[in-house]
Amino acid sequence: MRIGLVRHFKVDLKRKRFMTAEEFNKHVYDYDKAAVIANELVVDEYWEKCYCSSLPRAITTAKTIYHGEIITSNKLIEIPTAAWANFKFKIPYQVWAIVGRFAWIRNHVSQPEKRIKTLERINDILNTIIEENDPKSNILIVSHAGTLYEIQKMLRKKGFKGRGFIKASNGKLYIYDK
Repeated sequence: MRIGLVRHFKVDLKRKRFMTAEEFNKHVYDYDKAAVIANELVVDEYWEKCYCSSLPRAITTAKTIYHGEIITSNKLIEIPTAAWANFKFKIPYQVWAIVGRFAWIRNHVSQPEKRIKTLERINDILNTIIEENDPKSNILIVSHAGTLYEIQKMLRKKGFKGRGFIKASNGKLYIYDK
């Protein structure tokens, strides 16, 4: 089986360098609704089926790069994040994002979804994809940076091999074979 992973296209949304907690949470909300900037990636001829996050940026990407069967799933959405403290003063966006991911790893109460639940939903959809498709099939997954990072780790545990990444590039294909 071959599984291709694609992170959605770059999101067309400006962000401030420094944000309060309220501004960070609004940015996360706006990011989920924002349009994307397409690139030239097209993968039609090789893949038999595409599984895609239900968030608009992923759906737009999937419909742009692939014109076959697309199955959307809430189980492929991005790992949700929120401000981990209610600061009224501004701190850098990168601090919000990095500490937010650590808060998720540590199951901090500030995060909308606990790590164990996130990993369960991702593992569940990955098992479904593997079980429902022929072992010789080529399956495409369009999702988000955090989710794809966890998917690649799970694929390796299931015996797949492919080029790893820390943060998947927007609109780039990563291939895993078993």
